[in-house]
Amino acid sequence: MVTHFLLHWFHGLHQKLPASSILSSVFLSQIHSTFSLRTHCYTLDEHSTSSSSQSQSQFQSQSQSQSVVRTICSLVCQSYYQKTHIRFTPPKLLLQLDSESLTHDRAITVVASLADEAGSMVALSFLYWAIGFPKFRHFMRLYIVSATALIGNKNLERANEVLQRMVKNFAEAGKLKEAVDMVVEMQNQGLVLSTQTMNCVLDATLEMGLIELAENVFDEMSKRGVTPDRATFKLMVVACCNMGRVLEAERWLNAMVERGFIIDNATCTLIIDAFCRKGYENRIVGYFWKMVEMGLAPNVINFTALIKGLCNQGSIKQAFELLEEMVLRGWKPNVYTHTTLIDGLCKKGWTEKAFRLFLKLVRSNDYKPNVHTYTAMINGYCKEDKLNRAEMLLSRMQEQGLVPNTNTYTTLIDGHCKAGDFVRAYELMGLMGKEGFSPNIYTYNAIIDSLCKKGRFDEAYRLLQKGSGHGLQVDGVTYTIFMSVHCRQADTNRALAFFNKMLKSGFMPDIHAYTTLISDLCRQKQMKESERLFEEAVSLGLIPTKKTYTSMIC
Repeated sequence: MVTHFLLHWFHGLHQKLPASSILSSVFLSQIHSTFSLRTHCYTLDEHSTSSSSQSQSQFQSQSQSQSVVRTICSLVCQSYYQKTHIRFTPPKLLLQLDSESLTHDRAITVVASLADEAGSMVALSFLYWAIGFPKFRHFMRLYIVSATALIGNKNLERANEVLQRMVKNFAEAGKLKEAVDMVVEMQNQGLVLSTQTMNCVLDATLEMGLIELAENVFDEMSKRGVTPDRATFKLMVVACCNMGRVLEAERWLNAMVERGFIIDNATCTLIIDAFCRKGYENRIVGYFWKMVEMGLAPNVINFTALIKGLCNQGSIKQAFELLEEMVLRGWKPNVYTHTTLIDGLCKKGWTEKAFRLFLKLVRSNDYKPNVHTYTAMINGYCKEDKLNRAEMLLSRMQEQGLVPNTNTYTTLIDGHCKAGDFVRAYELMGLMGKEGFSPNIYTYNAIIDSLCKKGRFDEAYRLLQKGSGHGLQVDGVTYTIFMSVHCRQADTNRALAFFNKMLKSGFMPDIHAYTTLISDLCRQKQMKESERLFEEAVSLGLIPTKKTYTSMIC
């Protein structure tokens, strides 16, 4: 009975396939060996009529294969039905079975048999058990037979689920194209692809960084009658944000809003951070309130992320207005919100206002300043050369049981270096080590930069060599510091040598590095070379500063 069903299904499928389809022939070749095996396993009575023409060993082999398949099917059913309640998801099977002893062909036969005789969920449970082993995880025919059996049982939702698993597993192995081709082919065989399946393809494509291909997948969804949902647009927006392609993210965000979809809180925070990093704070404020109008209920994290963006832009007044709006909506600012505002005020030079907010936090019964809050305040005092107050805060935080981190020490070291107190800077550097914190490249850059500005070049080089001996890796800032040194000494060739070394090391020079060289070349009357560097900087997407233009004019 089983054999006749399979043969009838196979021949019916053959007639449905378009003769011109290359993928169809691939699909049939994948299926054919499966059903050839199935026939051998379950047509013992048919073959027995002609047993005189077969060897006894072949008969025994078929009988043994049939017995193995039946045993496995029995084990699967026993494990599946250990719990009798209604199942909405396939349970995890506990099979006393060595996966290495199970051949690919027998695994396929088991899936097909279970789907026909025990039902879709049992077959799906076995599939999930099998693909838990590397041996079967990237075996295409196993997925095809499973999905096809589910389609035959009119369980299209589970068939789509199988394809989603296939796409994820094949993408991990770098075989995404094979999986996508088969998804398309399964639709040609009558499977109605779900939005979730196409989202899975889209997600796998984006995980590989193939944004252009993902856009093609999106377009293909509409052509194939699959309607994009909120998750589809979210995938595109998030991927563009993660890649720093903010303007493309804005395009997808617009399309999302036009269709009435709103983002969730986590995505909202991610978008705010991405836009603010690129300097698009004003744009994201507009989208933020648009989303609120559409039904987004912003939380403390969303508000804090936006406040941070505004503070980094220097829009302190706007940040405090947003804080008031946050409080009006029933949200209490936390220590991170206050720290963000304190940091913004300090960077603006309004240290006393920042300290008043700091004291408010100290007296609060809800939140207390953390290491980041103290570090922000210390940074503010260092910038105003109020090092005594900065040191006082360092002692205060230690009294409170807070441990200064690398950033705290580096901030204070930078302040003492700028004030010319290298003795205290080196003391703090040693204290870092005793506290279990290793000075990083930012710590070294702070000291090296100040040493160079004081004309202590040899000492700066020795410090860098010492750091390199401890495994320190220089960054673009380090190269720029030494470029500036040689430019001030009118040694343009050495400066260019550091510039080229920076490029070879894989660091992208910023506009400050280019401006340093352009300024020096202009002083040396090498105008053509300075213009070449200017054009190069612009072509890389760097935005010239006032100093850049002034250097070229003067």
